[in-house]
Amino acid sequence: MYGAGPAKISEQVTKDSGKYFSKQEAQEVISEYFKTFHKLRKWIDENQKFIEHNGFVYSFFGRKRRLPNVNSEDKGIKSHSIRSGLNFLVQSTASDINLLGAIDMNEYIKSKGMGARIFALVHDSILAEVPEEEVDHYMEKLAHFVQMDRGVSIPGAPIGCDFEIVHEDYSNGKFEDYYGS
Repeated sequence: MYGAGPAKISEQVTKDSGKYFSKQEAQEVISEYFKTFHKLRKWIDENQKFIEHNGFVYSFFGRKRRLPNVNSEDKGIKSHSIRSGLNFLVQSTASDINLLGAIDMNEYIKSKGMGARIFALVHDSILAEVPEEEVDHYMEKLAHFVQMDRGVSIPGAPIGCDFEIVHEDYSNGKFEDYYGS
């Protein structure tokens, strides 16, 4: 919602759903969204101005994203750069929260002598091998660590944690297909 207008939302929803979603319907959704999240408009405006003026932005946890194309004469390139900066503010914070949760979980695994092993972070996923008897406890503790208040929580809106259990392997057998057992 932070940058897409009614035409873009109409196009995307129509494409994703296979059912026509008009610009008017999109505008109504946008209006209702910003009415519900009334402080979001101010946050977007303030950050857009900062990005446009400075050509960079810092995430909540201190990552810096340089955005030199905010000075472009091409309005499309300039607006894309500003949207990228706003997206960075959201995505990098989510990524950092996930990373901190994984670090805390890894320390917990070690301290409790668990057999679980975190082996990768991919975008917004934490991949782990977990013995069957530890799965429920692992999921409970990981959700706790990811959802901890790290200074950016919204009261009444905890960070979502979804779990998917794959009983064989993350590659769904493709690893063995390529490399043998």
